Amino acid sequence: MPERIKYAAVGCGGMGRRHLNGMAALYKSSRCNMELVAVCDLNQDNANWLADEAEKLLGARPKVYADVATMAREVPDLQAADVTTDTGSHHAVAHACLEAGLHVMCEKPLAVTVRGCNLLIDTAKRRERVLSVAENYRRDPVQRLTRALIQDGAIGDVRVVIYQGVSGRDAIQITPWRHMKHTGSMPIDAGVHSADMLRYLFGEVRLVWGETRLHEKVRRNTGSAGPGGMYARWLPTFPDTIEPTGDDALYAHITFQSGAVGQWIHDTAGHGRAHSVRVAYGSKGSLDLSSPRSGKPVALHLDDGTVVNDGRILEYAPSYRLSPLAAELFGGERVWTYSFDFNDVDAKILATEYHELGECIRTNARPEVTGEEGRLDLALNYAPFEAGRLGRPLTLDDLISGRADPYQREVDEKLGLLKPAAV
Repeated sequence: MPERIKYAAVGCGGMGRRHLNGMAALYKSSRCNMELVAVCDLNQDNANWLADEAEKLLGARPKVYADVATMAREVPDLQAADVTTDTGSHHAVAHACLEAGLHVMCEKPLAVTVRGCNLLIDTAKRRERVLSVAENYRRDPVQRLTRALIQDGAIGDVRVVIYQGVSGRDAIQITPWRHMKHTGSMPIDAGVHSADMLRYLFGEVRLVWGETRLHEKVRRNTGSAGPGGMYARWLPTFPDTIEPTGDDALYAHITFQSGAVGQWIHDTAGHGRAHSVRVAYGSKGSLDLSSPRSGKPVALHLDDGTVVNDGRILEYAPSYRLSPLAAELFGGERVWTYSFDFNDVDAKILATEYHELGECIRTNARPEVTGEEGRLDLALNYAPFEAGRLGRPLTLDDLISGRADPYQREVDEKLGLLKPAAV
């Protein structure tokens, strides 16, 4: 095994803790190619806490820092940074890491706006550094299988995609900052997962119509500790109520370049019965898609009434193979279902992201989710926001070029990514 790539964890909150679990899973595998040597966070209590957790999980305590520049200067063999700060600071923190000469893996979304993505892509190119987006849903084995089923023609030509989720009521979702315009809001911070999956499974997008809403003007603290309970440490610091500034629901009509039509809803303010539907209809059949990280199998429905939702599904996806590390972690290279608890699945998938980063640095390969890929995801995510305000359908290039930005412009101006318009 080649010498391990030394990296720093930049951002020591709930997502940082989840990433640490991912590194622990990689450490336990036979293919570990990364080594945590430093942690960095403006909040030194959080940084020291994560360093203590790292010592328990990885066997050595990383050095603790409060700023990237000092860390890069004092750890001369440091090669990479894993950025897991809040969405609103991704562009600034990842930019500082790149300018310090570090390769970067950044949590999704790559930045809080498309212009933030542009900044990071340009900086990575100029500094000749790897820029990878930690987009985990597509790395789930069942999602890999789903893509193979579609590409291998199990349902023929895809015609209609329904990708919908409605739930959430007036509860604070995970953390208060996920409801604020300048730090992303839930349809951006969480919705970008769906944007990536829509592109990953069904191809590039030609046009997007859509609208967004801010339904819940006040949200309540329900005591939820977030995915896997990973945010319990910060729960006592959350207020009883918050007043969101970012939209909390997204409704979109998508035309894919293939000609397929998609209906996408990501509504985090739904009351009553929760609604979740993911299905694709093609010229030969349909697929009931599986929720990422659930391990639940997909179901193939054919015109003769046949329903395939067991191991026979592999017969319809001959191209499907997991990477060697994923096969080791999930128990085979052609896994069609699995049964692990959420935190275990989360860690296994994050381990594959880390491993890929190490290999990209070592071999100068391109990551699967490049900065450009992450930017396309965010452009699709913001398209309904901007289309609703402009009253017309948009291409993703409309967003990447800055031609369509009424919702994002305020954020870009506040963050210094765009000069305010002259009065």
